[in-house]
Amino acid sequence: MQTLLSQILSSSDSDTLWVADENSKPLLQAGLNFTGHLLSNRWDITHKALAQGIRAHFCDFDLSVAGSQYSRIIYPVSKEKAAVHHVINQAPTALRNQGELLLLGNKSSGIKTYAQKAAQRFGVEKQLQKHGNDYLSITRSTGTAEGVPLDDSDYPQLRQPEALAGLYSKPGLFGWNKVDTGSALLARHFGDFVTETKEVRAVDLGCGYGYLSSQLAGLLGNSTRLFIEATDNNAAALLACERNFLERGITGRVVAGDAGSEIEGSSADILICNPPFHQGFQVEGDLTDLFLTQAARILRAGRTALFVVNEFIPLGKKAQGLFQQAQLLEKTKGFCIYRLIK
Repeated sequence: MQTLLSQILSSSDSDTLWVADENSKPLLQAGLNFTGHLLSNRWDITHKALAQGIRAHFCDFDLSVAGSQYSRIIYPVSKEKAAVHHVINQAPTALRNQGELLLLGNKSSGIKTYAQKAAQRFGVEKQLQKHGNDYLSITRSTGTAEGVPLDDSDYPQLRQPEALAGLYSKPGLFGWNKVDTGSALLARHFGDFVTETKEVRAVDLGCGYGYLSSQLAGLLGNSTRLFIEATDNNAAALLACERNFLERGITGRVVAGDAGSEIEGSSADILICNPPFHQGFQVEGDLTDLFLTQAARILRAGRTALFVVNEFIPLGKKAQGLFQQAQLLEKTKGFCIYRLIK
């Protein structure tokens, strides 16, 4: 899909909007020549685009943020159906008359179904082209009445799923409506490594909707001066985490960044982390390396980082050279809990 996407983007004009999620990152790394606007729900992609002189906007797939009507919207479809439906629903308003919505994906991405749904949303006939193993859907705005909006699970709205016991979350986050098993296992160890008698500065690296931060804050309560910096790369995660900090009275701040890139070095007494194991459709081992490197930079000397990873990730080995000690605390249910000491 990268070849097809690159060809389309390179031939697009300045009135084009590229809706970019993790599938688009390789093109930015290759220095793509693109003259239009980019909108992404990922901070790293937005930051990379801005550094290359591309007009870019970081948000949770809100097509109105860029403030324009476009001749073309290009969207390599995301892996989450609610996000794709949300983008398709907004497209008729964001496009000028005769503007085009281009959806790209391979067969396993659901692109054929999305092509049909886009046509229904616009009230036109489906157009789907096959390019090797990839497909391109082209849906043109006619300026006439639109079809019924698709079910996007009320994508923009924060809500409190029953399984989260009062925490806010939303579609756009992996596992948004449940407590991650690894995170729950990690939180059980917090009490062994924090005290109630001093100030504690904590960093929640890859915070998601803020489950780990909420568990840490609940453990310490009002008996200590706790300040938590929670950081994530995903716009939906930041919105949810900010709401949970506000609702639960957690003292701290929520920071956009790539694996903690915007957190000050040597600033944390304790660091907690459940790093993502999947980016897009692929497992990326170097993501763990990135999180470990940033954790070592952020943590104060002699202090503890608590990580949970899938058991197939050799975190203890990867931590060598970055931390003085890597202690396996628990191995259960396919996860390993580690204590790392800087």
